[in-house]
Amino acid sequence: MARLSSQGSVIMISDDIDGVSVDITAATKAKPCVLTVTAGTDVPVVGDIVVPRNTGWNSIESMPFKVSAVTAEAITLEDSDTTGEVAAINTTGDPAASLSKPTFLELCRSNFTANNPAGATIDVTTLCDIAHRIVAGLPAIGTWNAAGFYDCNDTAAARARDYYRSGEDCVIDVRLPDGCGWTFMAIVNTFDVSLGINAAVANTLGGQIDGQVHFYKTPPVGFVARTSRAAAPRPATTQPAAPAAATEQVAA
Repeated sequence: MARLSSQGSVIMISDDIDGVSVDITAATKAKPCVLTVTAGTDVPVVGDIVVPRNTGWNSIESMPFKVSAVTAEAITLEDSDTTGEVAAINTTGDPAASLSKPTFLELCRSNFTANNPAGATIDVTTLCDIAHRIVAGLPAIGTWNAAGFYDCNDTAAARARDYYRSGEDCVIDVRLPDGCGWTFMAIVNTFDVSLGINAAVANTLGGQIDGQVHFYKTPPVGFVARTSRAAAPRPATTQPAAPAAATEQVAA
């Protein structure tokens, strides 16, 4: 079994979820789902995080996915499953289905936790049973927490504070050193700052997970593991020429 260090992981928080958007023209009812979008310069590439909008499909609506494959305008959503959808995807409504590609900021933290607690159980016992019989209900509401140090110039932390104040959803993307990771839609409802004697000024962010957590194995194009990145070469320096050896003139 492979072992992976947490060091070198990257936590990203969306800056603008709908920064770039393209129309969806068709979609497959499959696992994974393949979306067809309009041609153009904004078509996502492998490794992008995308968010389907106004689809009418609860299995993918307003949840982030990693793009695992792109063929022309056909976009594969990794860890998606639309096999249970009945109606066609909404391509004619107002607004019609679209695919957003968020922009991200790196949220530099000292630790991160995503918790998916035990879900509900439904008791279906009857008088004919000799013991309780149960079936699984919906998964419980997940929570997330990211702790680090306060920096008033940290634009990602400031953006998280904006989400806390507005109540808007944001996208969290956790990238591990090997390029794998997971992404989910989140609510920020915790923004704590703590101080203490002989302690750093600490900042804790957290909240609830809105929808499913989607895991992926597809790294972004050009991904290089942070732990294996070579150090940047030092600029060349020109050494001053050594002074000429002194000679002593002796009078004849």
